[in-house]
Amino acid sequence: MNRKQRRTAEKIAKTQPKSAAPMAAADKVVSKAIAAAQAGALADAERALDEVLARFPNHVEALHQKGMLMARTHRVEDGIALLQRVTAEKPGEALYWNNLSAACLTVERSEEGLIAARKAVEIDPKYAMAWRNLAMASTDLGQHRQSVEALEKASALSPKDAELWNRLGLARLELSDGAGAQTAFAKAVALDPQNAESLSNLGGIMIKQGRPKEALPHLHKAVEIDPDRFTAALHFGVALSLTDDPLKGLRWLRRATSIKPRSDSAWGALADAAIMAGAKAEALDAAQRAVSFAPADAAHRARLQKLQGGDATASAGAVELDFGGLVDFSRLGTPEPKKTDEIDLSRSLDQIFIR
Repeated sequence: MNRKQRRTAEKIAKTQPKSAAPMAAADKVVSKAIAAAQAGALADAERALDEVLARFPNHVEALHQKGMLMARTHRVEDGIALLQRVTAEKPGEALYWNNLSAACLTVERSEEGLIAARKAVEIDPKYAMAWRNLAMASTDLGQHRQSVEALEKASALSPKDAELWNRLGLARLELSDGAGAQTAFAKAVALDPQNAESLSNLGGIMIKQGRPKEALPHLHKAVEIDPDRFTAALHFGVALSLTDDPLKGLRWLRRATSIKPRSDSAWGALADAAIMAGAKAEALDAAQRAVSFAPADAAHRARLQKLQGGDATASAGAVELDFGGLVDFSRLGTPEPKKTDEIDLSRSLDQIFIR
């Protein structure tokens, strides 16, 4: 081939569809970027994705992964913009809608998160994580019945996921379904006996049902596993105070207030335990703090008024509890999450938005 023929061939090649080889190479780079991100090498992963996008600006999976990385590294709004591009490019992919939903929920864009999660479950009704994100969005918007329904579907699809059962218990509590909440918490504990949050919640619902002695073994185990968990310390202290051991209960309730010093529930419970233990000065101080953190709470105000009036039996008359894990189950970048869906290249964000 002479020079003229070679130039002609090159011109023709430029007008032809691109070979699949460069795209295949780009796909390999994206796969390596995903592996790097999973190994915690986020900067390396992002550089690799940027290289792909410089050559293929509309590479959907590269855009998807870049959006997730941005969300994971505190650039959530920019990440959402990329994920919106991805869902526009491939509107029939449930994974992309689910991950857009999760990203929206991390910055309290709950209505958008709800819409995206609904799209995900419409496309794939068996996508448990999408039902879970739908439940979170519903909770954020005060739609507790819809949250329960979504979590019931999620737990039916993933019946061995203890975290889902714990969330279902919390959602049922919002509907005042104590029996249903206990069933869900008990299921969570059976699946994961070392989960201090589920143990705390199971013990808490037993206290609310007037069964503090039955709650004690679960709560004792919870504080052994995680003595710095607020709900474990709070519920254990309350249970001890209600089972004729107010001095030990006081110690754990003091611990609860040190873990979460602005919790009116903890200060109210401490005030009641101090009353039972005959520690009048501590009871008055705790009652004042409870009112300062929740001035509209009638029970706190009534307790304080009685104590200030010299009534040494001025308990608020209601158990002070605080069930954990309801609000923060899908917040990005927290160290607490432990459970993940199966990790593969198509579901890599599932390991990020896991609670």
